[in-house]
Amino acid sequence: MILITKLLTANAEDKANFFKLIRDEPWLVPTTVFFEMIPVSIMAYGFWKNRKLKTQLKIEHEKTIRSFIERSETIDLKPEELYFLKHI
Repeated sequence: MILITKLLTANAEDKANFFKLIRDEPWLVPTTVFFEMIPVSIMAYGFWKNRKLKTQLKIEHEKTIRSFIERSETIDLKPEELYFLKHI
């Protein structure tokens, strides 16, 4: 990111030095890209894992609500359980 910003604000001499470095050391390009991909892949994994866990939480929430509703039809509920059912 800093490198791109410097390239945008660099003068002709700096740009020439940069391209000379890339021409002399071509292995820097894939290495830099690889190191940029590590945090991106970690963020993507975390995003999908979080999404999966939210879905599981919603499913468990619905199961809990259904069990309370089924229980309320068969027996009397405690006051806190009734409160819970009313405020879902």
